[in-house]
This record gives sequence, structure tokens and C-alpha cells, in this order.
Amino acid sequence: MATKPNTFATLLTSDDFLMAVQALAASLRACTLQTLPLLVLHTSQVSRGAQSRLATDPSVQLRLVDAIPNPHKTDVSGWVNSGFTKLRLWEQVDFEKIVYVDADCIVLENIDELFAHACPAFCPDVFPPDKFNAGVIVLEPNLSVFQDMMDKMLVLPSHDGGDTGFLNAFFPDWYLWPPDQRLPFRYNALRTMYWFTHANPGYWESVQPVKVLHFCSSPKPWDKEAKKGDLEALWWEHYLKSQMPF
Repeated sequence: MATKPNTFATLLTSDDFLMAVQALAASLRACTLQTLPLLVLHTSQVSRGAQSRLATDPSVQLRLVDAIPNPHKTDVSGWVNSGFTKLRLWEQVDFEKIVYVDADCIVLENIDELFAHACPAFCPDVFPPDKFNAGVIVLEPNLSVFQDMMDKMLVLPSHDGGDTGFLNAFFPDWYLWPPDQRLPFRYNALRTMYWFTHANPGYWESVQPVKVLHFCSSPKPWDKEAKKGDLEALWWEHYLKSQMPF
């Protein structure tokens, strides 16, 4: 009996994050030892032009999914019409395991070992630290789990008004799970910690080697108002590689 494949995955719900997905794909190609595609779940909000540009990357597999609107009040751009679409990861049952990485991340070291982890697995957030951040997820797709999420979407709270808060409410005892499902911070190193501890670089050094760097919060590196710091320079390095011919 043939086994189902594994895959890396990300999510694209607007053209605003096209450059982000391109940089993520380039960083993943540079680090992974496995010839796995980057499954890009995208909604109809993504233009044909953006889809065409991603389709030129042989390491990218595009898959159209229906958007899931955010049921919570939010001022975050992009969250209103499609803020809970990430839940559709659990619908992709043609894959055995998925290592999901938010589009505003870059991969700095090989992360193939994540496929060996028990599921689901998440990394800690900065605030509060006993919650997880849903920027990196190791999961096994399951239609029953997906339906349970949909059933509870209008019932459960979200402490951040988005999918991370909802998933923490759906998996409320994550902090008590076995270590194999509580991934080290280096697999989802939030840029905010770098900002908050810049006066004492020892904090950032203590989580090295960073394997996945997450450009959470705003501005994003590709925004006009973005500052030009060390981390942003890393992102641009991978984006520029993504623009080279394959």
C-alpha cells in the first residue's frame, strides 16, 4: 500500500504577500535536503498574475481553497475576509504530514526533522509564553478535526483576534503536552523578541541556531516604511535569490 507524501506548506490570501512567499520558497530550497514541494494554499483573492509568477517556481505547488472569514472583530488587514483560512490545512488529507510555515518567515537551516515530530506540534509565543504561535505547525491532516474546528469557530474565543488565538483555545492544554509537541523557539523565532531584547543580545543568542525566522508584526521587510536592520537584510537576501532564473 502506497504511503501518502509529506509536504511543506504556506498560505497566501492576497497579492500583498507574494514577495513573502517567493522569499520563503527560496529559503526553503536553500536549506531542505528533501525534494518536497512547498504547497501554497491560496484563495481567489490572489490575482492570476501573482499565481502565474509563483507557478514559474518548480518547487511550488499551488492549490486553490475557499477563504474562511474571521468571525472575530479585528483591525488587522487581511484577517477579515480570510483570517481563518489556515484551518484548511487539516483538510489536505492527501498528505501524511504537513510542516506549515507562515509566508512572512524565512528558513535559515534544515528543518526536515520536523516531519518526525508527533502532531500537532507548535512553538511558544513571546506573549504570553505559555501559549503557542501558529506561524509554524507540524500537523497530520484530519477531516474530523477540521470539522470540529469549524463547529467551534463561532464558540471559542481568540486572545489575539486571529487564528493563533483560536487554535490556542482549540488546543488549550498545549503547554502540558509532551516535549515532542512543544517545539523549541528557534523553529519559529519571532522578530519581536529580537526587538524587545536588542539592548541585551544574549537573549537572542540563547536561541541560536535560529531555524525559522518569523517577521511577525509590522512593518514587513518588503513594506516601504520598513527599517533596514540585520534581520530585514537576511530577508532581502532570500527574496533576491528568488528572482534569479531557475
